[in-house]
Amino acid sequence: MMQTDEAAVFLQRGPAAAPAGGSRAEEPVFISKSETIRELRSRISLVARSEASVLITGESGTGKEVIARLIHYSGPRVENAFIAVNCAAMPRDVVDNELFGHEREAFTGATSKRSGCFEMADRGTLFLDEVAEMHPQSQAKLLRAIESKSFRRLGGKDEVHVDVRITAATNRDVTSSIKGGDLREDLYYRLSVIELHIPPLRERREDIPLLADYYFDSFSRKYGTRRKAFSGASTEILMAYDWPGNVREFKNMMERTVLVCPDGEVEPRYLPDRVLAVSSRRTSMVEVPVGTTLEEAGRIIILQTLASAGGNKSRAARILGISRKALYDKLRSYGDPAEEG
Repeated sequence: MMQTDEAAVFLQRGPAAAPAGGSRAEEPVFISKSETIRELRSRISLVARSEASVLITGESGTGKEVIARLIHYSGPRVENAFIAVNCAAMPRDVVDNELFGHEREAFTGATSKRSGCFEMADRGTLFLDEVAEMHPQSQAKLLRAIESKSFRRLGGKDEVHVDVRITAATNRDVTSSIKGGDLREDLYYRLSVIELHIPPLRERREDIPLLADYYFDSFSRKYGTRRKAFSGASTEILMAYDWPGNVREFKNMMERTVLVCPDGEVEPRYLPDRVLAVSSRRTSMVEVPVGTTLEEAGRIIILQTLASAGGNKSRAARILGISRKALYDKLRSYGDPAEEG
Protein backbone atom coordinates (compact mmCIF):
# COMPACT_ATOMS: atom_id res chain seq x y z
CA MET A 1 0.00 0.00 0.00
CA MET A 2 1.34 3.41 -0.94
CA GLN A 3 2.32 5.86 1.79
CA THR A 4 0.64 9.24 2.22
CA ASP A 5 2.12 11.79 -0.12
CA GLU A 6 2.51 15.01 1.88
CA ALA A 7 2.30 17.00 -1.33
CA ALA A 8 -1.22 15.67 -1.80
CA VAL A 9 -2.41 16.75 1.65
CA PHE A 10 -4.05 20.14 1.30
CA LEU A 11 -3.65 21.24 4.88
CA GLN A 12 -2.49 19.31 7.88
CA ARG A 13 -1.21 21.49 10.70
CA GLY A 14 -0.83 20.92 14.41
CA PRO A 15 -3.14 22.49 17.03
CA ALA A 16 -3.66 26.15 16.30
CA ALA A 17 -4.09 29.11 18.59
CA ALA A 18 -7.66 29.78 19.65
CA PRO A 19 -9.47 32.68 17.95
CA ALA A 20 -10.48 35.64 20.07
CA GLY A 21 -13.41 34.77 22.28
CA GLY A 22 -13.60 31.09 21.41
CA SER A 23 -11.90 27.79 20.70
CA ARG A 24 -10.75 26.51 17.36
CA ALA A 25 -11.65 23.11 15.99
CA GLU A 26 -9.00 20.82 14.56
CA GLU A 27 -7.49 22.22 11.39
CA PRO A 28 -8.99 20.75 8.19
CA VAL A 29 -7.32 18.04 6.15
CA PHE A 30 -8.19 17.34 2.52
CA ILE A 31 -6.24 14.49 0.96
CA SER A 32 -5.97 13.92 -2.76
CA LYS A 33 -3.57 13.39 -5.63
CA SER A 34 -6.28 13.90 -8.25
CA GLU A 35 -5.47 16.53 -10.85
CA THR A 36 -9.02 17.90 -10.54
CA ILE A 37 -8.58 18.41 -6.80
CA ARG A 38 -5.15 19.95 -7.27
CA GLU A 39 -6.74 22.51 -9.59
CA LEU A 40 -9.45 23.10 -6.98
CA ARG A 41 -6.73 23.68 -4.37
CA SER A 42 -5.15 26.34 -6.55
CA ARG A 43 -8.48 28.13 -6.80
CA ILE A 44 -8.98 27.90 -3.04
CA SER A 45 -5.61 29.59 -2.45
CA LEU A 46 -6.69 32.52 -4.61
CA VAL A 47 -10.23 32.71 -3.23
CA ALA A 48 -9.09 32.59 0.40
CA ARG A 49 -7.34 35.94 0.11
CA SER A 50 -10.53 37.66 -1.07
CA GLU A 51 -13.73 38.59 0.73
CA ALA A 52 -16.01 37.15 -1.98
CA SER A 53 -18.88 34.85 -1.05
CA VAL A 54 -18.28 31.23 -2.05
CA LEU A 55 -20.82 28.52 -2.91
CA ILE A 56 -19.47 24.97 -2.69
CA THR A 57 -21.38 22.26 -4.55
CA GLY A 58 -21.00 18.51 -4.49
CA GLU A 59 -22.63 15.31 -3.34
CA SER A 60 -23.15 14.56 0.33
CA GLY A 61 -19.95 13.37 2.00
CA THR A 62 -17.49 14.88 -0.49
CA GLY A 63 -16.03 17.32 2.04
CA LYS A 64 -17.77 20.63 1.43
CA GLU A 65 -17.29 21.84 5.01
CA VAL A 66 -13.61 20.87 4.84
CA ILE A 67 -13.23 23.12 1.80
CA ALA A 68 -15.06 25.94 3.61
CA ARG A 69 -12.68 25.57 6.56
CA LEU A 70 -9.69 25.54 4.22
CA ILE A 71 -10.84 28.86 2.77
CA HIS A 72 -11.19 30.31 6.27
CA TYR A 73 -7.88 28.99 7.63
CA SER A 74 -5.99 30.06 4.50
CA GLY A 75 -7.31 33.62 4.59
CA PRO A 76 -6.92 36.82 6.62
CA ARG A 77 -9.77 35.92 9.03
CA VAL A 78 -7.95 32.88 10.40
CA GLU A 79 -7.58 34.37 13.89
CA ASN A 80 -11.34 34.83 14.22
CA ALA A 81 -14.28 32.42 14.47
CA PHE A 82 -15.48 29.94 11.87
CA ILE A 83 -19.17 29.26 12.57
CA ALA A 84 -20.92 26.41 10.74
CA VAL A 85 -24.70 26.23 10.49
CA ASN A 86 -26.58 23.16 9.24
CA CYS A 87 -29.55 24.78 7.51
CA ALA A 88 -31.22 21.41 6.90
CA ALA A 89 -31.33 20.71 10.64
CA MET A 90 -33.02 24.00 11.61
CA PRO A 91 -36.84 23.99 11.90
CA ARG A 92 -38.41 26.99 10.21
CA ASP A 93 -39.69 28.47 13.48
CA VAL A 94 -36.18 28.65 15.01
CA VAL A 95 -34.15 29.80 12.00
CA ASP A 96 -34.33 33.51 12.85
CA ASN A 97 -33.31 32.84 16.43
CA GLU A 98 -30.36 30.67 15.37
CA LEU A 99 -29.11 33.15 12.79
CA PHE A 100 -29.86 36.48 14.47
CA GLY A 101 -30.35 35.75 18.17
CA HIS A 102 -32.87 37.43 20.49
CA GLU A 103 -33.24 40.07 23.14
CA ARG A 104 -34.20 39.35 26.74
CA GLU A 105 -37.96 38.69 27.04
CA ALA A 106 -38.36 38.55 23.25
CA PHE A 107 -40.59 35.51 23.82
CA THR A 108 -41.62 33.22 26.64
CA GLY A 109 -38.53 31.62 28.13
CA ALA A 110 -36.10 34.23 26.79
CA THR A 111 -34.57 35.11 30.16
CA SER A 112 -31.43 36.65 28.69
CA LYS A 113 -30.06 38.10 25.49
CA ARG A 114 -28.66 35.54 23.05
CA SER A 115 -26.29 36.10 20.13
CA GLY A 116 -27.05 34.36 16.85
CA CYS A 117 -24.63 32.82 14.38
CA PHE A 118 -24.15 36.05 12.44
CA GLU A 119 -23.02 37.83 15.58
CA MET A 120 -20.78 34.95 16.69
CA ALA A 121 -19.09 34.97 13.27
CA ASP A 122 -18.33 38.71 13.39
CA ARG A 123 -14.89 39.36 11.78
CA GLY A 124 -14.78 35.67 10.90
CA THR A 125 -16.56 33.28 8.54
CA LEU A 126 -20.15 32.00 8.56
CA PHE A 127 -20.63 28.70 6.74
CA LEU A 128 -24.21 27.90 5.67
CA ASP A 129 -24.36 24.17 4.96
CA GLU A 130 -27.20 22.83 2.78
CA VAL A 131 -28.52 26.34 2.27
CA ALA A 132 -31.08 25.17 -0.32
CA GLU A 133 -32.90 23.30 2.48
CA MET A 134 -33.82 26.58 4.19
CA HIS A 135 -37.41 27.84 3.81
CA PRO A 136 -37.71 30.53 1.07
CA GLN A 137 -39.01 33.14 3.58
CA SER A 138 -35.96 32.55 5.75
CA GLN A 139 -33.79 32.82 2.64
CA ALA A 140 -35.20 36.31 2.06
CA LYS A 141 -34.18 37.41 5.58
CA LEU A 142 -30.80 35.80 5.09
CA LEU A 143 -30.28 37.67 1.81
CA ARG A 144 -31.04 41.00 3.47
CA ALA A 145 -28.60 40.32 6.31
CA ILE A 146 -25.84 39.35 3.86
CA GLU A 147 -26.34 42.39 1.65
CA SER A 148 -26.75 44.96 4.42
CA LYS A 149 -24.33 43.28 6.85
CA SER A 150 -26.85 44.02 9.55
CA PHE A 151 -29.93 42.53 11.22
CA ARG A 152 -32.21 42.88 14.22
CA ARG A 153 -32.29 40.34 17.01
CA LEU A 154 -35.73 38.91 17.75
CA GLY A 155 -37.51 41.41 19.96
CA GLY A 156 -34.93 44.08 19.18
CA LYS A 157 -35.29 47.52 17.60
CA ASP A 158 -31.68 48.39 16.87
CA GLU A 159 -29.68 47.19 13.88
CA VAL A 160 -26.69 45.03 14.73
CA HIS A 161 -23.84 45.51 12.25
CA VAL A 162 -21.40 42.69 11.54
CA ASP A 163 -18.39 42.02 9.34
CA VAL A 164 -18.88 38.42 8.18
CA ARG A 165 -17.53 36.46 5.25
CA ILE A 166 -20.12 34.03 3.86
CA THR A 167 -19.43 30.57 2.51
CA ALA A 168 -22.29 28.21 1.70
CA ALA A 169 -22.81 24.70 0.36
CA THR A 170 -25.47 22.52 -1.20
CA ASN A 171 -25.63 18.92 -2.41
CA ARG A 172 -28.56 19.73 -4.68
CA ASP A 173 -28.52 20.54 -8.38
CA VAL A 174 -28.61 24.34 -8.31
CA THR A 175 -30.56 24.81 -11.55
CA SER A 176 -33.27 22.36 -10.46
CA SER A 177 -33.45 23.93 -6.98
CA ILE A 178 -34.01 27.40 -8.44
CA LYS A 179 -36.62 26.18 -10.93
CA GLY A 180 -38.39 24.22 -8.19
CA GLY A 181 -38.50 27.22 -5.88
CA ASP A 182 -36.28 25.62 -3.22
CA LEU A 183 -33.47 28.13 -3.70
CA ARG A 184 -34.11 31.82 -4.29
CA GLU A 185 -32.40 32.96 -7.46
CA ASP A 186 -31.31 36.27 -5.94
CA LEU A 187 -29.76 34.48 -2.95
CA TYR A 188 -27.96 32.09 -5.28
CA TYR A 189 -26.41 34.99 -7.21
CA ARG A 190 -25.34 36.62 -3.93
CA LEU A 191 -23.75 33.44 -2.60
CA SER A 192 -22.08 32.24 -5.80
CA VAL A 193 -19.66 35.07 -6.53
CA ILE A 194 -17.21 32.18 -6.56
CA GLU A 195 -18.53 28.65 -7.15
CA LEU A 196 -16.43 25.59 -6.35
CA HIS A 197 -17.43 22.02 -7.19
CA ILE A 198 -16.05 18.91 -5.46
CA PRO A 199 -16.17 15.75 -7.60
CA PRO A 200 -17.42 12.52 -5.98
CA LEU A 201 -14.96 9.85 -4.89
CA ARG A 202 -15.97 7.54 -7.77
CA GLU A 203 -14.57 10.15 -10.18
CA ARG A 204 -11.19 10.21 -8.41
CA ARG A 205 -10.59 6.58 -7.48
CA GLU A 206 -6.84 7.19 -7.49
CA ASP A 207 -7.37 8.83 -4.09
CA ILE A 208 -8.67 5.62 -2.47
CA PRO A 209 -5.24 4.11 -1.60
CA LEU A 210 -4.07 7.49 -0.29
CA LEU A 211 -7.16 7.87 1.89
CA ALA A 212 -6.76 4.29 3.13
CA ASP A 213 -3.20 4.99 4.29
CA TYR A 214 -4.25 8.17 6.03
CA TYR A 215 -7.23 6.65 7.86
CA PHE A 216 -5.36 3.47 8.80
CA ASP A 217 -2.76 5.65 10.52
CA SER A 218 -5.38 7.87 12.13
CA PHE A 219 -7.66 5.13 13.50
CA SER A 220 -4.79 2.83 14.49
CA ARG A 221 -3.44 5.61 16.70
CA LYS A 222 -6.92 6.41 18.04
CA TYR A 223 -7.69 2.83 19.12
CA GLY A 224 -4.14 1.69 19.86
CA THR A 225 -4.24 -1.15 17.33
CA ARG A 226 -1.57 -2.47 14.98
CA ARG A 227 -1.11 -0.76 11.63
CA LYS A 228 -3.08 -2.52 8.90
CA ALA A 229 -3.05 -2.70 5.11
CA PHE A 230 -5.53 -4.00 2.55
CA SER A 231 -4.73 -7.19 0.66
CA GLY A 232 -4.61 -7.04 -3.12
CA ALA A 233 -8.09 -8.56 -3.37
CA SER A 234 -9.54 -6.05 -0.90
CA THR A 235 -7.93 -3.15 -2.75
CA GLU A 236 -9.51 -4.32 -6.02
CA ILE A 237 -12.92 -4.45 -4.33
CA LEU A 238 -12.55 -0.95 -2.87
CA MET A 239 -11.50 0.42 -6.25
CA ALA A 240 -14.53 -1.17 -7.94
CA TYR A 241 -17.09 0.20 -5.45
CA ASP A 242 -18.79 3.52 -6.29
CA TRP A 243 -18.88 4.98 -2.74
CA PRO A 244 -22.29 6.69 -2.88
CA GLY A 245 -21.57 8.25 0.52
CA ASN A 246 -18.20 9.47 -0.77
CA VAL A 247 -15.34 10.19 1.65
CA ARG A 248 -17.70 10.15 4.65
CA GLU A 249 -18.73 6.57 3.83
CA PHE A 250 -15.12 5.58 3.18
CA LYS A 251 -13.98 7.07 6.51
CA ASN A 252 -16.70 5.19 8.43
CA MET A 253 -15.76 1.95 6.66
CA MET A 254 -12.11 2.46 7.60
CA GLU A 255 -12.96 2.97 11.27
CA ARG A 256 -15.08 -0.20 11.24
CA THR A 257 -12.28 -2.13 9.55
CA VAL A 258 -9.70 -1.11 12.15
CA LEU A 259 -12.06 -2.25 14.91
CA VAL A 260 -13.22 -5.61 13.49
CA CYS A 261 -10.09 -6.89 11.75
CA PRO A 262 -7.60 -8.50 14.19
CA ASP A 263 -4.99 -9.12 11.50
CA GLY A 264 -2.40 -6.82 9.98
CA GLU A 265 -3.77 -7.58 6.51
CA VAL A 266 -7.40 -6.83 5.73
CA GLU A 267 -8.96 -9.56 3.62
CA PRO A 268 -12.33 -9.09 1.82
CA ARG A 269 -14.24 -10.94 4.56
CA TYR A 270 -13.69 -7.92 6.83
CA LEU A 271 -15.29 -5.48 4.37
CA PRO A 272 -18.97 -4.44 4.72
CA ASP A 273 -21.49 -6.68 2.95
CA ARG A 274 -22.80 -3.81 0.81
CA VAL A 275 -19.30 -3.21 -0.59
CA LEU A 276 -18.75 -6.91 -1.27
CA ALA A 277 -22.17 -7.34 -2.90
CA VAL A 278 -21.82 -4.43 -5.33
CA SER A 279 -18.19 -5.12 -6.14
CA SER A 280 -18.86 -8.83 -6.67
CA ARG A 281 -21.47 -8.03 -9.32
CA ARG A 282 -19.18 -5.55 -11.02
CA THR A 283 -16.19 -7.86 -11.08
CA SER A 284 -18.11 -10.79 -12.58
CA MET A 285 -16.79 -9.71 -15.98
CA VAL A 286 -13.10 -8.95 -16.40
CA GLU A 287 -12.21 -6.04 -18.70
CA VAL A 288 -8.68 -5.73 -20.04
CA PRO A 289 -7.86 -2.52 -21.97
CA VAL A 290 -6.35 -2.83 -25.44
CA GLY A 291 -2.59 -2.38 -25.25
CA THR A 292 -2.24 -4.11 -21.87
CA THR A 293 0.78 -6.39 -21.64
CA LEU A 294 0.22 -10.13 -21.26
CA GLU A 295 1.74 -10.06 -17.76
CA GLU A 296 -0.47 -7.17 -16.62
CA ALA A 297 -3.55 -8.78 -18.21
CA GLY A 298 -2.88 -11.89 -16.15
CA ARG A 299 -2.61 -9.80 -13.01
CA ILE A 300 -5.93 -8.05 -13.74
CA ILE A 301 -7.70 -11.35 -14.42
CA ILE A 302 -6.38 -12.98 -11.26
CA LEU A 303 -7.13 -10.05 -8.93
CA GLN A 304 -10.60 -9.40 -10.34
CA THR A 305 -11.45 -13.09 -10.22
CA LEU A 306 -10.32 -13.19 -6.59
CA ALA A 307 -12.45 -10.12 -5.85
CA SER A 308 -15.51 -11.70 -7.50
CA ALA A 309 -14.93 -14.79 -5.33
CA GLY A 310 -15.14 -12.61 -2.22
CA GLY A 311 -11.46 -13.17 -1.47
CA ASN A 312 -11.86 -16.97 -1.30
CA LYS A 313 -8.57 -18.15 -2.82
CA SER A 314 -9.60 -21.80 -3.21
CA ARG A 315 -12.69 -20.77 -5.16
CA ALA A 316 -10.72 -18.29 -7.26
CA ALA A 317 -8.14 -20.97 -8.11
CA ARG A 318 -10.93 -23.31 -9.27
CA ILE A 319 -12.44 -20.58 -11.45
CA LEU A 320 -9.03 -19.81 -12.97
CA GLY A 321 -8.25 -23.50 -13.50
CA ILE A 322 -4.97 -23.37 -11.60
CA SER A 323 -3.74 -24.90 -8.34
CA ARG A 324 -3.97 -23.04 -5.06
CA LYS A 325 -0.19 -23.01 -4.87
CA ALA A 326 0.05 -21.40 -8.30
CA LEU A 327 -2.44 -18.75 -7.24
CA TYR A 328 -0.54 -18.03 -4.01
CA ASP A 329 2.71 -17.74 -5.95
CA LYS A 330 1.10 -15.22 -8.29
CA LEU A 331 -0.37 -13.19 -5.44
CA ARG A 332 2.99 -13.08 -3.68
CA SER A 333 4.58 -11.80 -6.89
CA TYR A 334 1.96 -9.01 -6.87
CA GLY A 335 3.00 -8.01 -3.37
CA ASP A 336 0.23 -9.87 -1.50
CA PRO A 337 1.87 -11.53 1.54
CA ALA A 338 -0.94 -14.09 1.97
CA GLU A 339 0.10 -17.54 3.09
CA GLU A 340 -1.45 -20.90 2.29
CA GLY A 341 -3.31 -21.90 5.41
